[in-house]
Amino acid sequence: MQTPVICVSILGLLVFMLGFLISMLRGKTGIIYYGDSLDDPTSLLTKAVRALGNTVEFAPILAVLFLYLGTTNPHNWVLWTIVAATVSRVLMVIGFLTAGTLRKIHPLKAVGGIGTYLSGIALCVAMVNSVI
Repeated sequence: MQTPVICVSILGLLVFMLGFLISMLRGKTGIIYYGDSLDDPTSLLTKAVRALGNTVEFAPILAVLFLYLGTTNPHNWVLWTIVAATVSRVLMVIGFLTAGTLRKIHPLKAVGGIGTYLSGIALCVAMVNSVI
C-alpha cells in the first residue's frame, strides 16, 4: 500500500503547492479576481491557474483509484500504472508552468495528458476486474 499512498501524497502536494504559488503570484501582481486580466497566455499566474484547474480535475478520481486498488493486493502492473499516472500529472504541471505560452501545445503537457488518459483508463479497468 506504500506506492499508492505516496502517489496520492504527490497529487496532494501538487494541488497545495500550486494553490500556494497562485496566492503568492496574486499578491505579487495584485491580480485577485480571475477577470482581472488572467487571459494572458504567457503570464505565470495564468499558467499556474490553469495547471491547478487541470490538476484538480484529475487528482480526486486518481486518488480514489490509487487508494482503492492499493487495498486489493494489486498486481505489479497496477502499481506501475499508479506511478505512471502520478508521473504524468507531474509532467502536465511542469508543462503548464514552463510553456512559453498556453496557446501552443507543450510536449510535456502532451505526454502528461496521454499518460493520464491511458493510465486512468487502465486503473478503471483494474478496479472493475478487482470485483468480478
